[in-house]
Amino acid sequence: ETAKLLENSFRLVNISFINEISIFCQKLGIDVNEVIAAAATKPYGFMPFYPSIGVGGHCIPVDPLYLANKAREVGASTRFIDLADQINQEMPGYFVGRAEEKLGGLKTKKVLVVGVSYKPNVADVRETPVESLIVGLKQKGAQVSWHDDLVKEWNGEKSVELSSDFDLAIIATPHDYLDLTKLGNVPILNTRGSI
Repeated sequence: ETAKLLENSFRLVNISFINEISIFCQKLGIDVNEVIAAAATKPYGFMPFYPSIGVGGHCIPVDPLYLANKAREVGASTRFIDLADQINQEMPGYFVGRAEEKLGGLKTKKVLVVGVSYKPNVADVRETPVESLIVGLKQKGAQVSWHDDLVKEWNGEKSVELSSDFDLAIIATPHDYLDLTKLGNVPILNTRGSI
């Protein structure tokens, strides 16, 4: 069990780290995926992790917090885990802010969130960070729809078709089946690290 907690915590910490690096690169106009590819050429133990809207599923966003809670009970520090959790919890809000900047405000804007499952090519929405993204967009006054042919129905709503009838599309979970040409000229905000 401790090995599983270590492995999940390792991924949480590294995902949060690359999410921070992604924000840094975006502000400098650098493609973080090119940076990751270059860093991965070093044979010194580098393991590539990729930016996203945060973590989801039944392991990474949950198990490290069990470890951190137990650590507090026995008087041990888990600052990396605590900080990693905080960073990942903030990622949906970061992308709400990016969407707001891209459109000059979100009030009454039609926003399509593409992919709501917690990772590509699955229909699993457990602990998906996309839920916080959608809530944040709606709180800013956006008219939010979502598309995910794998999930189809979620939170009392149904997936809509990809179309050019939106002010912005946010790629949250990039499933392999997606044909983004159906969006036409809709501006795209990609949470996976594009500038």
